[in-house]
Amino acid sequence: MYTFLVSDAPTTLTLHDATPADLPVIRNLSSYYVYDLSEHTGWSCNPDGRFDGCDDLESYWRTPGRHAFVLRAGEELAGFVLILADGTQPGVDFSVTDFFVMPKFRGRGEGERIARQLFDRFRGRWKVEQFAANKPAVAFWREVIDRYSGGRFEESSTESRSGTLNVLSFNNTDRD
Repeated sequence: MYTFLVSDAPTTLTLHDATPADLPVIRNLSSYYVYDLSEHTGWSCNPDGRFDGCDDLESYWRTPGRHAFVLRAGEELAGFVLILADGTQPGVDFSVTDFFVMPKFRGRGEGERIARQLFDRFRGRWKVEQFAANKPAVAFWREVIDRYSGGRFEESSTESRSGTLNVLSFNNTDRD
């Protein structure tokens, strides 16, 4: 027997710094994120019928310069965000490594609002990458960063082991 809960949770998402107790939650959500990406990357599920999650997820709790966040709609889980700020990339202070909003919360401007909160929280040189084949993500980030930066961003592409990446770069150090 299954119990289905119909959520009356608010649609406004809130951003929360992830605690160690959130690691298993984000690990579980990351498998849905990877499944979601598989539409654009062609990744296959494992022989056991599951998708792996994000690589080296635990490092976001043990390595300085890494930040994990949980998204919620009221008490309901709505996604997660991983930010890298460890200074290992020349010319980059911050990068969005993973940004997942569960499908039922998309298309309402909530993802952009969360992205803007993160950009305002962390000031410096940003890099945001998306798989080029993921046209919805490319369009989302291009629009968000264009509006946020007032059109002052650069766009390029690079190759990764998983495919071509679209790369958006901007600097918000002097932003009001």
